[in-house]
Amino acid sequence: MELVTDGEGNAAPRLNDVEMTEALALELHARLLDEVVTMLCEGMVHGDLSEYNILLAADGPVIIDLPQAVNAAGNHEAAAMLERDVDNLATYFGQFAPQLLTTQYGKEIWRLYEAGELKSGVPLTGRISADTTKVDMKALLRELEETRLEQEDKIRRIQAARDAT
Repeated sequence: MELVTDGEGNAAPRLNDVEMTEALALELHARLLDEVVTMLCEGMVHGDLSEYNILLAADGPVIIDLPQAVNAAGNHEAAAMLERDVDNLATYFGQFAPQLLTTQYGKEIWRLYEAGELKSGVPLTGRISADTTKVDMKALLRELEETRLEQEDKIRRIQAARDAT
């Protein structure tokens, strides 16, 4: 660990203790999104990102409190955690730059990650198009029925094994 300092050499303030303008909010939001992307490219999601665990150092924002970070590929909740992290940023900075409140950067970042197209510096829009693919309801119902039958068979085998002992 090292001391993170501001421009005067004092302990860097938490983001929520910094006076914010719209221009600064937009600049810091963009820089932090790039940090989130960089972390995800390394396979990591912070999991609890907010204005309380970001320090504003002399050279820009520093993300802290990483012990709760998760492996993006190994955690089923990683997409939801990433989206929550990014939404937390939009909510905080949206107080000063309201246009951020309607963005969907989290979903966009995760889609790019899943497609293997995410890299640091990738241009983000904050907008995603809705998936309008029609659902094959017959195939879905067939798959659900097959799963139900497999589960019933598994339960029967377990019960038969118990009865045999």
